[in-house]
Amino acid sequence: MDRPTVVADATITADDLHGIIWQVWTAYLGTTPTTPPGKPPAGRAELTASVCIAGAWLGHVVLRAGLPAAGAIAAAMLELDPAGVKPEDVQDAAGELMNIVTGNVKSLLPQPSHVALPQVVVGAADVLWPGTEPVCSVPVAWDDHVVTIEVLRGTPNP
Repeated sequence: MDRPTVVADATITADDLHGIIWQVWTAYLGTTPTTPPGKPPAGRAELTASVCIAGAWLGHVVLRAGLPAAGAIAAAMLELDPAGVKPEDVQDAAGELMNIVTGNVKSLLPQPSHVALPQVVVGAADVLWPGTEPVCSVPVAWDDHVVTIEVLRGTPNP
């Protein structure tokens, strides 16, 4: 079976990502996000969720969030009382949200490309993907929460 040729210069723009995020937040979280003023809060994310895209385009779509924001995502997606959200609900909802966002991102990239299963890391950490470079990053605010979604492009193996 032939391996797909990786198209290194194909990309997604911040405007593309912004549009996807706004559609997903409205449809799945029932809220209209805004762009927060200034820079997103500094510090380590308490939750990092990512989905890899592989094939004709190689990279990751990544959510970085604090636990209160991740809990709000879980409550909205799973239609739960925020006080009743459990850690496994947060992990499931963050992974599913990133599956949805990544599927939309993939649709704008060269094909054939495939998405992997989501990976969710809970705990304050600097989660890194060696061999990647940032393509775009969009901060997202709603209610009192701010998260960042970014696209990273991988470098193909020779």
